[in-house]
Amino acid sequence: QLAKEQHIRSENYTIFNILSNGEIECSNSLEDECDTEIPGQALIYRPARQHIYSVLLESGKGGAYPLVKEWFVYFGNPLQQPELIQPVQPSIPGGTPNLKTLWFAKGPDVEKQRYSTFLACFDLQDRMEELQALEAPVAAFCCLLAYLMMQVSSLSLEDLNAFVALILCLKGKSAAQLAGLQLAQVDSRGVHLGAVFVRGLTTLLMANSACGFPFRMDDLMPWEVFDGKLFQEKYQRSHRGCSLEELLEG
Repeated sequence: QLAKEQHIRSENYTIFNILSNGEIECSNSLEDECDTEIPGQALIYRPARQHIYSVLLESGKGGAYPLVKEWFVYFGNPLQQPELIQPVQPSIPGGTPNLKTLWFAKGPDVEKQRYSTFLACFDLQDRMEELQALEAPVAAFCCLLAYLMMQVSSLSLEDLNAFVALILCLKGKSAAQLAGLQLAQVDSRGVHLGAVFVRGLTTLLMANSACGFPFRMDDLMPWEVFDGKLFQEKYQRSHRGCSLEELLEG
């Protein structure tokens, strides 16, 4: 009932469909099927989704979870029938807290549980102290970036530096400055990486909804942490070997 009310008010992301129908879909993507070094977005974020499903769906007798039907587009998937995905319990000492605790309980201990369960969905539960020390949008950004670095083996130090420079420089830019950014050219791999990152934000939103909102949803919105042109600029300069000081604009 609560998930339905939040769904109607657009306050959660995909949670109601998973709880009511055991189904989730994402039938569009922006990726380069010729770039075999970067897996499809659907596959990159599947391990995190499997953890989220296990937070949402209680296991039955014998510890088996109901399967979730995924309609996720990626190269080679004709989308003629859903893939049946097994929820996977994240690594949380003492097990995953139940939804009644995560969604309804109050107090500092529960807030800590929400945050640690959220991080466990991305295999980052050991980084709680460092992430909590950051502003919420930056913490969410770093959470997603750390997950990507673990999942996509082809990401380089230059890619990482471009993402970090983006989040650190974005706050100091006005809308007019961002609109006025001129790019001589666009790098297709940079576009692909940017799209992978923005799709990851939807996974953060889903985890946030499932774990009882350890973050404000506003802090996870794309415009808080990402700008396509600024990322292109940082990406190209990083790959051209410009110094870190220059990349971070001092």
